[in-house]
Amino acid sequence: MAQQIAQETLDPTPVRLRPHDDRWSGYFQQYRSLIAGALGDRAVLVEHIGSTAVPGLLGRACVDILLAVAEPDAEEDYRAEVEALGFILQQREPDRRIFASARRHAPGTPQCQARLFVCRSGGTWEFDQLLLTHYLGAHEERRQAYADLKRRLAKVHRDDPDGYARAKRYFLRETVRLAHRSFFAPDL
Repeated sequence: MAQQIAQETLDPTPVRLRPHDDRWSGYFQQYRSLIAGALGDRAVLVEHIGSTAVPGLLGRACVDILLAVAEPDAEEDYRAEVEALGFILQQREPDRRIFASARRHAPGTPQCQARLFVCRSGGTWEFDQLLLTHYLGAHEERRQAYADLKRRLAKVHRDDPDGYARAKRYFLRETVRLAHRSFFAPDL
C-alpha cells in the first residue's frame, strides 16, 4: 500500500483532456536538463513517459517524467535536489517515489505541471513504463482505444482525478501485457 505524503492532488480541478500539444516534449526537455544538471550521474535515466510523451494521444496538461536512480529508498541521494527544482514529495511506494511540481513554478522551471516518478534503475517499473509509452506510440489501434477510454472516463470522473486514474489501470495493465508479448515474442 502506498504511503500518502500530501493530501493535495496534483490537479484537484476537473479532469480536462487536451489534444496532444507539441510543447509537452519541449517542457520535458527543459525538465530533463534541470534534473540532469542537479543530479549529475545520480540520474541514471530521465525519460518522458505517459500520455504527453505519445504523439497524437490526448492527455492532461501534466508532463510525466521517469527518473531512474540506483535506489529510490535512498532519498538522501536525490530528494533535496529534486525539491530545490520545485517538486514536492506526494507518495512513497515500495518501488518508487512520486513528486509533483509546485503549483507556482520555481524560477527557471517550465510553465507546465509535471509529475516525477523516481524509480530503481533497471527495475520492472522502469521497463514497463518505457515499454508502455513506446507501445502506445507504435500502435495506432491501441492508442485510439486508450483515447476513447480516457474521454469516457473524463466525463464519469470529471471531478475525481484519482478515480479517473484508478479507472484506467486495467486498460494500462493489459496494454503492458500486450507490449511485453510484442517485445519478447514479436512473431506470435
